Amino acid sequence: MEYMLFIVAVLLVLAVADLIVGVSNDAVNFLNSAIGSKVTTYRNIILIASAGILMGCFFSSGMMEIARKGIFQPQHFTFDKVMWIFLAVMLADIVLFDVFNSLGLPTSTTVSIVFELLGASMIMGFLFAAEKGEAIGEVMKYINVDSTFSIISGIFLSILIAFTAGVVVQFVIRSAFTFQYEQRLKSLGAPSSGMGITVIVYFLLIKGLKGTTLMQAEWVGIIYEHIVLVLLLILTVSTALCFWLQRRYQLNPLKIVVLAGTFSLAMAFAGNDLVNFIGVPITGLLAYENWVESGVAADALYQDFLATSDVIVPNYMLLIAGLVMALTIWLSAKAKKVTETEINLGKQGDDGSDDRFKPNNVSRRVVKTAMLLGNVFDAVIPRNVKRRYDLSFERDKLSKATRVGEDAPAFDLVRAGTNLVLASILIAWATSQKLPLSTTYVTFMVAMGTSLADKAWGRESAVYRVTGVLSVIGGWFITALIAFSVAGFFVFVIYQGVVATGFLMGVVLVYIIISNITFAQREQKSKTERSRLSLLEEPDLDVYIRSKNMLVTMIIEISGHYSTVLNGIRAGDVSAIRKTDRELMDLIKYSYKLKRNSLRAIRKLGAADRRSAEVIVHGADLIQDMLQSAKFMSAESVQYIENLHAPLADGFIVTLEGLGDKMDKFFRLAINELNEEDGPDVPLLRRSRNEIREFININFGNELDIIRRKDIGSKQALLQTSIFLQSRDIQAVLFRICKIYGRFEN
Repeated sequence: MEYMLFIVAVLLVLAVADLIVGVSNDAVNFLNSAIGSKVTTYRNIILIASAGILMGCFFSSGMMEIARKGIFQPQHFTFDKVMWIFLAVMLADIVLFDVFNSLGLPTSTTVSIVFELLGASMIMGFLFAAEKGEAIGEVMKYINVDSTFSIISGIFLSILIAFTAGVVVQFVIRSAFTFQYEQRLKSLGAPSSGMGITVIVYFLLIKGLKGTTLMQAEWVGIIYEHIVLVLLLILTVSTALCFWLQRRYQLNPLKIVVLAGTFSLAMAFAGNDLVNFIGVPITGLLAYENWVESGVAADALYQDFLATSDVIVPNYMLLIAGLVMALTIWLSAKAKKVTETEINLGKQGDDGSDDRFKPNNVSRRVVKTAMLLGNVFDAVIPRNVKRRYDLSFERDKLSKATRVGEDAPAFDLVRAGTNLVLASILIAWATSQKLPLSTTYVTFMVAMGTSLADKAWGRESAVYRVTGVLSVIGGWFITALIAFSVAGFFVFVIYQGVVATGFLMGVVLVYIIISNITFAQREQKSKTERSRLSLLEEPDLDVYIRSKNMLVTMIIEISGHYSTVLNGIRAGDVSAIRKTDRELMDLIKYSYKLKRNSLRAIRKLGAADRRSAEVIVHGADLIQDMLQSAKFMSAESVQYIENLHAPLADGFIVTLEGLGDKMDKFFRLAINELNEEDGPDVPLLRRSRNEIREFININFGNELDIIRRKDIGSKQALLQTSIFLQSRDIQAVLFRICKIYGRFEN
């Protein structure tokens, strides 16, 4: 009794944890269009989404079919076996979603719960059949094969349908509105917005009223009987309201569509996907209550109760679940991470946000094939249609519609509205036809299809975007495999007894703690990098000054890392050098973004500022050279100390101390001179540079004499000469930077 009660308690705790990790991933479904288009403030978007979630929880389907009997046949299992299946499923679900959240990749709660139940029940079926001495062929009786196949096929078919629909519909919509849609909005805004709102309301009726316990069945039946009349009334009222608001208050009616769509998808998410988070724990709780009332032993009570009885979730539990989900989207950093991934993959224009996904041969071949197909379509599509569509993508129109910067929208309201309305249509239609699908897959693939139709995947970004999309889709298939395998393994461990179960839960708990600590560290590092790049976006400074400020900041960091490496070599502190080596690698990656952002920033310069542009680009390029030299020196130092080579000679340690003092003095002098209003004093810097260069050349020559006498080993000789050579390169490049700025400013 105590053990089963403990499992029930753990399941309820895991339900809350699963709500948190699940919502962190699924928030992308209903937030990406509103956030990407910046239809209103982030706070208002979250408020609207939270209201939709709370409403959707009460309209949630009362029968938890997937957890009850959608995947496995509970009547063939005893109560203890079912509880072990449920515990394995919840543990696997939390681990799986935490992994995807940490990676910032959206995946499907529906697919995960389906394959977790399938894996856990199949392995338990094998174990139970072996326990009872049944033949292996009897195992399939434990699985609901027909239902499982229908769910899986429907989910993965939705990927192709959603993407194709996104491309075609957005092609038509963009042809009608164009990117400069303000003039078209006067005539098309109210009717199109009215139709969009009508679709969204229909979506809410189909998704929301099904299975709700808040509205009487008679009222629901009346609405469905007169659904056409209801929709015509809604179309008329919404179109008139949008027309009035547009004329009276100059309100963009597309904003209403986007906000209404955000509310509706949030509501549908809560109503549709709530079962994925709390269905298993609630089903386990009700099964436990039935077992207590029965008085039968846990290993003797077969679960005919779950196979025949409806699992109705009390409204207070739905309210608690809704509050947890609403708080999660407010507070979860991982939810923002997943949302950023989809928004960046669909972002209009090349802003460098797609370098997270490195191109591969598959993505290159996909892009090459798409270009060939594009040539075929160019030959088929009528010339006047193509000409009209291409008018929307003239360079000047596209550049005006595509703003850059941290506060710029990723795409406009036209595409945001299409994303929401089309996703609503597909999900509502599938639900009315009783076809299972994943809301994540539908919303993501619609967003990717509309971005493709909007030519967001240009020649400069296509291969990166395709790599990202393929990575996400590949992650979906991996979700199924991992969910099946991990849940199956977990249920096998739980089957071994109480000790094994306790050990498994301890491992999962430790993993979650470590994962969140690691994620917080990565996010802090990412936040630091974004704050660096934000220097280029400061509106109160001109582009040249912004670029120079960033360059000086980088030189200060390189100076600190250089000193750390020299001090680490002298003290034999490999941990300090290893940390610096990692930070230098991060700076090298950052320098590529700096160079790319600098090229984007100089677009704001006028034609007369060609010299400023040259200085900005040269400065960013030279910073990369300095970083490469510092990184090479740190990597060699780490390798030397880690491989336990001979300690450096006392004479060389003394020389390093002198080199460090002279380089530190030169760094400080260069930084101070670059910050002078009238520009660096190049003659002063040259004298200091010559002093260091003479010091390095003398000691480098002495080092060569020592090597010729074979007084030191080859590894030691390699390190010591490398330090002199890399130091000489660093000071030479630093002087070149000062000279470039000095000549320009003087």
